[in-house]
Amino acid sequence: MNLDVSENREEHISGTADIARIMQKILWRQNRLHRKKEYFWTIGLNTGNDIEYIELVTIGTSNRNIIKPVEVLSLPVSKKCTKIILCHNHPSGKLEPSEADLEFTEKMKLAAALLEIEVLDHIIITELNYVTI
Repeated sequence: MNLDVSENREEHISGTADIARIMQKILWRQNRLHRKKEYFWTIGLNTGNDIEYIELVTIGTSNRNIIKPVEVLSLPVSKKCTKIILCHNHPSGKLEPSEADLEFTEKMKLAAALLEIEVLDHIIITELNYVTI
């Protein structure tokens, strides 16, 4: 997926709220085609915490996304990113993380750590709000 974040290039990314806002804009654009699907992205950061890429890893169903660590970590490894942020949406509009969300986050932190990649955050977004795991 090509993403033009040019309107955000002058903006300093100072934390989770900035990333969540960018991802909500992307979600809004994605929802035009598939309003009821769950999307999962990774955001790769360089050592200066600048965004190197935003990758749409998978498109799931209305309440599920099946993702393997190799799918999440292949691009950060190839781009030599040492930090990533995980992000997915909940089409239901409910922000509370599921047990599967919590387990997946821990699994990804362990897998990434083996590759010396730090998972900085896992953000769950809706069109209007967000929460971090």
